[in-house]
Amino acid sequence: MGAYMDSDEELRRYSVSDDHFREIDLTSSIRQEIEKMGHTNATKSRPAKRKTVLSIAVSCVFLLSFTAYAASGHLQIFNSKGEVVVKTTDPSPSLPDKLSNELEIYGRQVLSLLKPGELAAYYIKDDYINKLNGYDTVNELKFEQLPINYRSYKEFLAEQARTSAPRLQQPVYLPKGLSFSYGKVFLEMPLGKESEPLKQKLIDRANASNNNDKLFIEKLQGSKASSSVLHLTDGKNDTAVGITASYGLGISLTKSPDATSEIIQLKQVEAVYLNQPILGETITWYDSKQGAAYSIMVNKPGLVSKKELIKMAESMVTE
Repeated sequence: MGAYMDSDEELRRYSVSDDHFREIDLTSSIRQEIEKMGHTNATKSRPAKRKTVLSIAVSCVFLLSFTAYAASGHLQIFNSKGEVVVKTTDPSPSLPDKLSNELEIYGRQVLSLLKPGELAAYYIKDDYINKLNGYDTVNELKFEQLPINYRSYKEFLAEQARTSAPRLQQPVYLPKGLSFSYGKVFLEMPLGKESEPLKQKLIDRANASNNNDKLFIEKLQGSKASSSVLHLTDGKNDTAVGITASYGLGISLTKSPDATSEIIQLKQVEAVYLNQPILGETITWYDSKQGAAYSIMVNKPGLVSKKELIKMAESMVTE
């Protein structure tokens, strides 16, 4: 969705169904926010998604699966059950300009009607968007949230606790010059079969309308969070480093053609280190106990060394 529908349509639209797991784009919301604030040139590139390699005690079947996948230049990480929990993937095709522009206009219109903290579902009565765009004709029900910027670290932690968000605290180790900037908590949205009654309600409302309205909105009462975002500042850039945590069964990371990636060890946990020349460096891992994926993204090239980034990530690992 341009600014509003990425390859997964969410980390507010955060996840896409898969036969094996829900894939999460941990970086989507951070990149969108940076684009809006104008702090980077990431608007010229798609958000990065990530996944990785393999534990020694994996069956031959999964070893063969890994070998085939690695041949394409991608990595996978498996959990103790032999399930893929992190992998790298190719970038998704770009949206048609017309679709991207129209979705962005409607998305901004919905956001303009929301108060901080509010979440809404909406349906657009438009055949091109829902049936004829040639890209996405499945997700007729769309969502927007206007999250609250918690400038107080204490309030950010309190909101995580209130909404049962995945545990996200700033790294115990922080390189010199970095400090807490602000945090956001994103509410869980109805997906799959759970969303069908809501979608049908909005479609019925649209079909019964006698005017030329195209946008039909329903504000939702959400109490449980699906993800959190924490930003660190270097004193000049409020989004110099972005850290995300999101519930899900696995994470898929987009790897640009010029990126390099490798599997690294964070204490007893495997992680993917991804270096993308334009987008910056990222470390991503999966916390099996929480059922949540974590990612630290450095949005300013050269801000911290690879060694410091790994040390930051290790100080967050709880498994």
